[in-house]
Amino acid sequence: MAFICLYAVCCRARCEFQSERVLFLGIPLGGNSEAFVDSLEKRGYVLQNETDICTSLTGMFDGVQCIVEVHATPRSRTVHQVSVTFAEFMENEVARMLMYRSIRSRLKRKYTHWDYRHGKSLDEWSSDDARISLGVRRLPGNSYKTLYVWWQDRVGWETLNKELSE
Repeated sequence: MAFICLYAVCCRARCEFQSERVLFLGIPLGGNSEAFVDSLEKRGYVLQNETDICTSLTGMFDGVQCIVEVHATPRSRTVHQVSVTFAEFMENEVARMLMYRSIRSRLKRKYTHWDYRHGKSLDEWSSDDARISLGVRRLPGNSYKTLYVWWQDRVGWETLNKELSE
């Protein structure tokens, strides 16, 4: 009887863990990049640029104009990373930091059981399957800092490394 109870608890925990694949706007990473981009376009994002490994779109994220980049592996076109760079807060440091705190608070609530690490200008959440990074950086050719968020999928990242090493 104790074994059955332990087995049930382990199965439930595993099911909950598996259902927590990293999502970007409800779209799971690790799938086909064309389908991923199509889903973003259906949500109102506008295609700006497309290469074999990165597709850029613009649109609103959390009520702010941003650039979304979908990074894919070169051969299988598997999404391994999505990044959001906020365009509006480049000159407004107070608004940028308020938005940073708001996003960090929501990510902390959502990923409470993930490993959390805080640095000077970077917060990271990680699990066995994914990593989410929130930080501040300067864009090339600009003196102002901006806010960014990255979602990285381990399956996609491993696929990328495998394709690059072959």
